Amino acid sequence: MTGALWAAFVVIGAVTYLTRALPLLRDRRPGAPDAPPPAWLDALGPCILAAIAVAVLLPEARAAVASGSLRPFALGALAAAAAMLWRRDAGLATVAGVLAYWLSI
Repeated sequence: MTGALWAAFVVIGAVTYLTRALPLLRDRRPGAPDAPPPAWLDALGPCILAAIAVAVLLPEARAAVASGSLRPFALGALAAAAAMLWRRDAGLATVAGVLAYWLSI
């Protein structure tokens, strides 16, 4: 591997470590009650997951529209969403989406 690739690995690793370690290392005064986390922190996880979902699904949806196979894509997405709303289980939603996609092909 080249030196630039190793440098990228180190930078990515350092940034990943810092994003996880800094909240644990924040300054706390002895005897003072813990300050509650900022309100925006509760929305951060779902926002990141939504951004990842859009980044993954949008190219697939465009390819499905371009190839004329929107029906299997839409049925798979709807089945996954319905399973997620029903049970809140990502594994079940994945299986339901794949199964609906496969059955509609």
